[in-house]
Amino acid sequence: MSEWTEPPAKAGGDCGCDEAVNELWAYLDAELEQHDAERVRAHLAGCHGCLEEHDVELVVKKLVQRCYATADLAPDELRAKVRASLTVTVRTTVVEGVVE
Repeated sequence: MSEWTEPPAKAGGDCGCDEAVNELWAYLDAELEQHDAERVRAHLAGCHGCLEEHDVELVVKKLVQRCYATADLAPDELRAKVRASLTVTVRTTVVEGVVE
């Protein structure tokens, strides 16, 4: 991750860089609500510093994806055992004679 510092605020107050950078990973992963994603996209369109940070994070994300895309998958038998161990069993116990 690059060292990012917010540029000085423009006349009139906060330019929104902190918020945009804080939401970059969620934005890149398409995890933001539509209106939040549009707000970040609009900020990136007008802020060169944040756009550069976005580009760095995008490269990191793509490198991680590439590294894991070639990784060997676990054998089917092992994957089945893991799935079976993750199964949740719900049990109900009926107690008779309980007075409230």
